[in-house]
Parts: sequence; structure tokens; C-alpha cells
Amino acid sequence: MRTHAQDVRCKDCGILLAKVDETGFTIRRGELEANFDGSFRASIRCYRRSCRSLNVLKLSTATALGGAAA
Repeated sequence: MRTHAQDVRCKDCGILLAKVDETGFTIRRGELEANFDGSFRASIRCYRRSCRSLNVLKLSTATALGGAAA
């Protein structure tokens, strides 16, 4: 049974950066799609020109449904 994905949003402007569900971490932008799973740390720069904030995430897809995101 698949559950709903959790949004990963920019800490400053709130724009959607990615989604996390039981299968992993997904970034979609235009026609680009990148999927990651496992335990990792990522730095994502907000793509909104007026923001450009650096967002650092520590994620384990094994615990993603338990609340470990953004």
C-alpha cells in the first residue's frame, strides 16, 4: 500500500523543492526527475530567484514515514 508523499519545502520561501515517500526522495523540475533512496545528507539551493536559500536535509528513507524530512 502506497502512502502520500511528504513535501520538502524551502525553509525561507516555502516553495516545493522535492517529495519524500516510502520509495525515497524525488526532485522534479521541468523534464528533469531525480530519485534517491537510502541514508544521505543533501544541500539544495532554492531555485526561486528572489530566495536562493540553501536548504540542508538529512534523510533516511527507512525512517521517512516516521517524520525525518526537511
